[in-house]
Amino acid sequence: MYRILIVDDEKIEREGIKYLLSADQEEKEIFEMSDGRQAWDFLKQEKVDLLLTDIKMPHMDGLELVRRAREKQPNLKIVIFSGYGDFSFAQEAIRYGVTDYILKPVDPEQFEKTIQRAEQEIALERNKRRKESKEKDFLNQYFLQSYLYSGSKKILEEAEEMIALEEWNKWHCAVMIETGTDFFDSDKEVLGDEIFRELRREFFYLNLNGRQSVLLFQDRYCDYTLVAKNIYLYLKKKYPVKFHLAVSRKFESYEELPVIMEQLEQLMEEKFYHPDQHIFGWEEEEEKTAPGDVQDSRLMQKIAEDVSRKDMGQLWNHFRCLCEKYKDNLQFSAMYIKFVFSNVIQELFAENQFGGEHKLEKEVQRLYNCSNISQILEVTEENIKEYENFLNRSMSESRNEVAAVKNYIYQNYKEDLNLETLAEKVYLSSGYLSFIFKRETGMNLNRFIRVVRMEKAKELLCGTNMKVAQVSEEVGFANVSYFCRSFREYYGSSPESYRKGTGEDEEHFAKD
Repeated sequence: MYRILIVDDEKIEREGIKYLLSADQEEKEIFEMSDGRQAWDFLKQEKVDLLLTDIKMPHMDGLELVRRAREKQPNLKIVIFSGYGDFSFAQEAIRYGVTDYILKPVDPEQFEKTIQRAEQEIALERNKRRKESKEKDFLNQYFLQSYLYSGSKKILEEAEEMIALEEWNKWHCAVMIETGTDFFDSDKEVLGDEIFRELRREFFYLNLNGRQSVLLFQDRYCDYTLVAKNIYLYLKKKYPVKFHLAVSRKFESYEELPVIMEQLEQLMEEKFYHPDQHIFGWEEEEEKTAPGDVQDSRLMQKIAEDVSRKDMGQLWNHFRCLCEKYKDNLQFSAMYIKFVFSNVIQELFAENQFGGEHKLEKEVQRLYNCSNISQILEVTEENIKEYENFLNRSMSESRNEVAAVKNYIYQNYKEDLNLETLAEKVYLSSGYLSFIFKRETGMNLNRFIRVVRMEKAKELLCGTNMKVAQVSEEVGFANVSYFCRSFREYYGSSPESYRKGTGEDEEHFAKD
């Protein structure tokens, strides 16, 4: 994939260049700007592989753009376009390190050869950087693993001669991943890249052995329990292997790494005592924080519960807590803020009937394309509103299911009724049935069942000669004492007193 920026004040020229580029089979992402100033603003924010620019343009000419672009991105390949009358400008541009120049009007054959040369140079430099990066990673992994387990200063002295140890000081948290099988023996080469694509966060990946790996993260201001949760959910979804993750405390210096390693291994021991838990964090003394300074993982847990319960009121409250925390806070990186709010959107799409995987990817990508916090909040709020509308539509579409459940209760109140059984009758999840039933009837399902049974008990007491014990059994109560207590709580008197119409709380039912 090549990223190419075309800069020309003539739209027809830009369209012609894009057309010629389309003949090339190489996959590419193309951007276009109409003048040098726009292009320079873009290059300050984005990296590209190849810059194709005209020389004469308003606001900032091609020569000034080339000069600034070369300072900002030294490895950038640059091709300039010039007319015959601008040839002296093209010669001057060569001093700024342009890769090549093309005379206008553009000859397609010359253009193709020029672009191919540029792409070949880009590929050669990428391979060279990739090879250097692999060698650097190997040395880092070798020395780091030795130091983690030994804590030896001699190891550090040897490492300092071959790698930049100050890079290690950029790490501030570690997450260990462990399995019960030799999973990492077969997947360690690709797993780091997979997790990177899922998290969109930089980290250093270190495989310790066939069953353990460690990720070392740089961001100081980050809730890594939330990060670990995302890693776990991704791994659980993709691999049929049982995973456990341990999250270290924050640390400042690489000299703390051997101690951090010991702590991570201690945390992993907790899995034997908490078999249902998969993420373990180091318990530190909680500092006093402002009301809005709540851990992101806790807020996300609450938001997940809100979605599960279809509780829009609480969902909006917890979303506003996140908004208050981040809207004016400059200590968090833009990428981390996007990561946090993308989790909110993912929680909404955890509702199987809402949206779909393709739309989820589109909305998450839309959020990551935002350029400021206002846009991030706007995209997230739009998704919450759409989710709320979905619930309202589902409410109107689900009245038949609610009616069916009510009818079943009316006909079978004597049975052992519970939410799970009734949900199965109408092919809904328990949580969703609970939500729509309360919205439609104004009461939860358990209370509705009780009301039906109490109303039927009243009819039987007043319209038949059945004994209290028989009435109790008839309306679904196995325990007579419990029935009488429930009846008294509901009607204010015992079943026998109610039958006699005295309203007195007498214990005649004991005689029955």
